Amino acid sequence: MTVASNKIHGSSEPKAVFRQNGQLSHSLSSNGSEVVVLVNAEGTVTYVSPSIITLLGYTLEEIVGCHIRFLIHPDDFDATQWGSGKTEADSSLYDEYREYRLRCKDGSWRSFEGSRTNLLQVPGVGAIVGTFRTVTQQKLTLPVQRSQMHASEHFVQFYEEDESLLDSLSSFIGTGLAAGDACVVVATMEHRKRLEERLKATGLDLNAAQARDEYIARDAGETLSLFMVDGLPAPECFTEVIGGIIERAAQNRRHVRIFGEMVALLWMEENQSAAIRLEELWNDLHHNPHHFSLFCSYPMHCFASETYGRQFAEICLQHSHVLPAESYSALLNADERLRAISLLQQKARSLEAEIAARKQAEEALLYMAAIVESSDDAILSKNLDGIITSWNAAAERMYGYSAQEIVGLPVTVLFLPERQEEFTQIMTRILQGESVDHYETKRVRKDGIVLTVSITVSPIKDNTGVIIGASAIARDITEQKRLEAIFRQLFDSNLIGVFVLDFAGTFLDANNALLDLLGYTRTELQAGVMQRDTLTPPEFHLLSQEAMGKLQETGSFGPYEKEYLHKSGRRVPVLLAATRIEQTNTCLGFALDITERKELDKRKDEFISMASHELKTPVTSLKGFLNLLQRSLTVQGDEKALHYLTRMNTQVNRLTNLINDLLDLSKMHTGKLAYREELFAMDALVQEIMENVQETTQTHRLLLEGQTQAEVLGDRDRIGQVLINFLNNAIKYSPQADIVRVRVAKEQNKVLVSVQDFGIGIAQEHQQKIFERFYQVSDSEEKTYPGLGIGLYISFDIIKRHGGQVWVESQKGKGSTFHFALPLVEEERR
Repeated sequence: MTVASNKIHGSSEPKAVFRQNGQLSHSLSSNGSEVVVLVNAEGTVTYVSPSIITLLGYTLEEIVGCHIRFLIHPDDFDATQWGSGKTEADSSLYDEYREYRLRCKDGSWRSFEGSRTNLLQVPGVGAIVGTFRTVTQQKLTLPVQRSQMHASEHFVQFYEEDESLLDSLSSFIGTGLAAGDACVVVATMEHRKRLEERLKATGLDLNAAQARDEYIARDAGETLSLFMVDGLPAPECFTEVIGGIIERAAQNRRHVRIFGEMVALLWMEENQSAAIRLEELWNDLHHNPHHFSLFCSYPMHCFASETYGRQFAEICLQHSHVLPAESYSALLNADERLRAISLLQQKARSLEAEIAARKQAEEALLYMAAIVESSDDAILSKNLDGIITSWNAAAERMYGYSAQEIVGLPVTVLFLPERQEEFTQIMTRILQGESVDHYETKRVRKDGIVLTVSITVSPIKDNTGVIIGASAIARDITEQKRLEAIFRQLFDSNLIGVFVLDFAGTFLDANNALLDLLGYTRTELQAGVMQRDTLTPPEFHLLSQEAMGKLQETGSFGPYEKEYLHKSGRRVPVLLAATRIEQTNTCLGFALDITERKELDKRKDEFISMASHELKTPVTSLKGFLNLLQRSLTVQGDEKALHYLTRMNTQVNRLTNLINDLLDLSKMHTGKLAYREELFAMDALVQEIMENVQETTQTHRLLLEGQTQAEVLGDRDRIGQVLINFLNNAIKYSPQADIVRVRVAKEQNKVLVSVQDFGIGIAQEHQQKIFERFYQVSDSEEKTYPGLGIGLYISFDIIKRHGGQVWVESQKGKGSTFHFALPLVEEERR
């Protein structure tokens, strides 16, 4: 259709207008990126170009006959320029291009650059020609100049850094204040503070502006609380609160600028529905008689999930302008492209977050796979039909099947024939979302061996929470069950007392042998009557505490001897040992009744005491007669007789020493071994003993190293007895050597004496036992040395009663070093 025809007459100006419009007839028919309308003097559209179909979505019939006001946004419409019977005949023929918003059929608004040509007075035309072309380039910046804004504007900026937001906000508010607009800022305290610092830095007097209500600042959180009801903004309250602020700001002013951060706060609180509803209420408020421009903002990181895509698009639709985050601020594009860029930014953020989450998930899966593969427990997975889908190395070791053999087979191949129903029972619970924990059952290996296992089965869910299978963790407890059976046999036997004791000293369980030993019933045991401290005589409390300390430190104690009190009050001697039960504050203990042994020891000690006293008298007489005979033979000069007499005297001395040791042993057990307490110099004692012993041996040289220059408080003769015992043993057990080395030293608050030989040495298994009474090292490969095995026992007791320690260091075939340490005399006791 061609409107410009040969019927046009008149001056040359209208023709120039046609030329200026670039051949109107061509525009009317062929330019698909422009909408051309003809409007009569009443403002009625008499023609519209077909391009409106693709650009705005209308058919030609829907627009022709409508008033032009229907197409043009109210804020962009000027009735004096578009007919309505009010268009002045002398109004300008041609307007420069400016921005218009045209209504799309779906109700949205699309931006165009439009111009108006008044041809009402041109004969043959009689219309106003409107040409609207799509905006192909638009700088992505915030409209801050009033000339850039429409009467009611609602735009949003997405930002990545606060600095970018503050740049835009300070420009928006600062330009408004400079132009005489009223400015309202509803923001967080931090953003208000930093904005005001920037505005003051430009020379603006905010105090004066606030006094004139040109600058009104409100806290976003506090303002929200005035109209939020049950998590959503109440429309009436919102209108009252925000409308009141706008009305106050708009007094005597033609324009108001508002920055609102309340929607962003709601979004960051994950109340997205409230944020979108608040955007809608802001748009509804544009019907307020006072025009205002609204600037909203959102941090871009709030949309870092694909789930926010629809809501992000909804936010964009709520605004007349959308400004992408600062990383895209240099882009130029049409309004639709701006929305697309913002949406793409949101999707990019979502994708980045998803990729990061997937990487973390993949790393977690790798760690989990490594843990599963290195686990000592058999771990497998199966689908809901029971088909095995994964199989770790421990499962292969436990059941004997390789992964290649078992994956794809039903898990019931591991079940005994009589236990096949367990699969159904377990999967029923799995499908209900339950787990089966530590279920003890039987399973069969590939080679037919039946195992006792403890299994835990848990549901496997997909990312939507649907159960798709189950995982099973199995631990072979066959050996554990075997040991438990053995222990139960031992526990139930009457051979030895067995008990479970907590660290506080309460007997938690005990077998009948222990209950019978102490005279208590099981009812009394279960009532907590049996307490360690109550059953232990006072003199053994310290020993018990030391044993429990060792138990907690090393995991075991004993065996050691102590006494328990029978329920009747009599004392029961026992040999006690215990080991800690792993990962608990309890121990498993064993108590052996040694009453009979103690009675035998007592009778033996009594015999030794009696025999020692009975032997001592004739041996003393014999010693006396030998001395008389020696003097007589010396006078006679009978050398041969004297030689035999000397050998007899040596044997009598040995017999005397043996009798003395037996007497000491007897006195030790009865507590009658006397100790004299005196100060003596350790160096002098060692020197004296070494000289005396050296006179008795022709086979070894005794070498002394070091000195202590210290005094010791104790029985000098008894300490000397210990050293004599160490030296005699060193000579006795090093027949192939010719040196015995003695070292003395002072270390901190102790004196240390060591005797080293280079003889046969002592095997490791004997080193803790040689200080026991009557203990002798027996070695079939070695020569047997005479003795009763009481010398080291007596030495150990002597040093112990002086508050010292005795120990040995030895290696088989390389000699031994015996040590004893004694405390130094405290200064105040000198």
